[in-house]
Amino acid sequence: MDISFDSKNQARGAFRTSIPGLAIKISGKPAPYSVKDFSVNGLAFSSGGRKFNVGEQFSADFVLGPKVILSGLTIKIVRDIGKGLMGCIYVDLDKYQEERLDKLVLEVQKRMIMMRKQKGANS
Repeated sequence: MDISFDSKNQARGAFRTSIPGLAIKISGKPAPYSVKDFSVNGLAFSSGGRKFNVGEQFSADFVLGPKVILSGLTIKIVRDIGKGLMGCIYVDLDKYQEERLDKLVLEVQKRMIMMRKQKGANS
């Protein structure tokens, strides 16, 4: 049996998802930046009008409101997507960070599946 998943989001090579309100708090920057989407390999965030350069590397935390979801991530900007969006990869994740990212993406996928099933049942 051949199983394939078509996705327009192939650039990162992993399932991308988003969580409303998810942001990154970059060490040394006053305000968090909104995360457009993320995967187990990287993320895209809104620069909020600030200039970032490709190749810059930062320590950052995923935050949801006042709560830190995942801390101590090292991110590297790999491209300026345009319209204020910056594409990043994670650098040297430790085992705990990898597992937390995997779990976070998996939880979002589960919720998406549940919502689709509920929507299908209500149609």
